[in-house]
Amino acid sequence: MTSTRSALLISAAALAFLACDDESLAPPQTSSPIFARYVALGNSITAGFESGGINDSTQRNSYAVLLAEAMGLEIGSEFSYPSLAMPGCPPPLVNIFTLETIDTIPGDCAFRANASTRLNLLAVPGAATIDIISNLDGTSSPNPLTTFILGGRTQLEAAAQIDPTFVTVWIGNNDVLGAILDGTNPGEPGLITRARDFQSAYDSLMAGLDALGTIQGGVLIGVVQVRFAPYASTGAEYWQASQSIPTLTVDNNCLATTPITGTSDTASVLIPFHYGAPIMAAASGGTPQTIDCSVDAVISADEAAFMTLVVEGYNDIIEQHAVDRSWAYVDPNTILQTLLQDPTQIRPFPAFDPADPQHEDAPFGTAVTRDGIHPSASAQILILNAVVDAINTTYGTSLSGQ
Repeated sequence: MTSTRSALLISAAALAFLACDDESLAPPQTSSPIFARYVALGNSITAGFESGGINDSTQRNSYAVLLAEAMGLEIGSEFSYPSLAMPGCPPPLVNIFTLETIDTIPGDCAFRANASTRLNLLAVPGAATIDIISNLDGTSSPNPLTTFILGGRTQLEAAAQIDPTFVTVWIGNNDVLGAILDGTNPGEPGLITRARDFQSAYDSLMAGLDALGTIQGGVLIGVVQVRFAPYASTGAEYWQASQSIPTLTVDNNCLATTPITGTSDTASVLIPFHYGAPIMAAASGGTPQTIDCSVDAVISADEAAFMTLVVEGYNDIIEQHAVDRSWAYVDPNTILQTLLQDPTQIRPFPAFDPADPQHEDAPFGTAVTRDGIHPSASAQILILNAVVDAINTTYGTSLSGQ
């Protein structure tokens, strides 16, 4: 059933599935007792968000669902996820250039296809770190999926209902991602969660998990460096494209770079897709266009360097929590660094040939979905394999990836 009704109906739907839960927690037949009750916390990647949308088909691609299968858990009973009916909420994009989705009704949003509140997959797209422990003080925008998925609870409260024996936590991406997506001044440092606030929220999250008293192990996953997402491509990519488009001028300030303090790396000017794509379209249509990277709509090299350092600080905090508990830690940027070496896997915009049949189907490469940010099904498998390897190394288990 689809609906574009008011928030009152959203709340009513949540109350309805809260009232009808009578499921039991039968012990599953897993490959190890540590995996008896696995819970996944996080945001959009863990939830199974793809191409700007989410539904049952994309949810099943999540590394968390694949990991539950590797643990020997039966999907739907021993590992339950909040199945969103087709076409989704929101429906995934078919074409990012036209914003066409798999649904024909703009703004349509489907309800939950199942009523269970005993959920194992608790991740909510758009969630910031603070949102796992509080629904009132979050820094992310109000999100009906929080109600659909959690029914008024926080992820931590919902996890407590399961008495988890094993958890994965992947949170923190949205604490910095908003600085890429902002339509007015992307890259503005004030849009990024300060390190001390991130530390406080993550400390509280982990203290809450410790207090459950049932968790025997877990995996903490680091924050993605947003400069690796092809949604925000370097000014150099646009300059290169301008060499074959006579009506496009890209100023030399788009080639600026700045050293990243304490490393041998440098950061480049980043041009968000929502700013660069309309300019590219107009220029390709014959209208003269100029990209000046000194404007607020472009992320300066200094701002990109700052974001890089902030994420490194986040990941130091996350990794230390894993070390303190003898849990596994996975750095997703290792996977991204490998994928970036293959332009068919991650393709920076606008480095593509419009005559390429993948121009609309995979404009950002086969590892990234049509929103330029979220991983494809094949990339989710790479995440799964990295998590499986980390679990086996840390806990001496023998889970199999794909």
